[in-house]
Amino acid sequence: PEALALVLESVCRQTRPPDEVLIADDGSRDDTRSLLHNSARDFPVPLRHVWQPDDGFRAARARNRAIATLALRASARSS
Repeated sequence: PEALALVLESVCRQTRPPDEVLIADDGSRDDTRSLLHNSARDFPVPLRHVWQPDDGFRAARARNRAIATLALRASARSS
């Protein structure tokens, strides 16, 4: 989670922040989940964590789930 913490810190320092940040997680440990949960409280934009169990190499599936989550949220907001 140390590298992820640095990435999140970098996102916070951007002069133009993103609309939201999606973390596609392929089976990380509880310490990563805790980092994201705690970071989300004070994060300047919505921070979403999409987790799946580590059942072999399925990173692409995790990314696709995160993208689908974003698409559903965008669709709901525009309705």
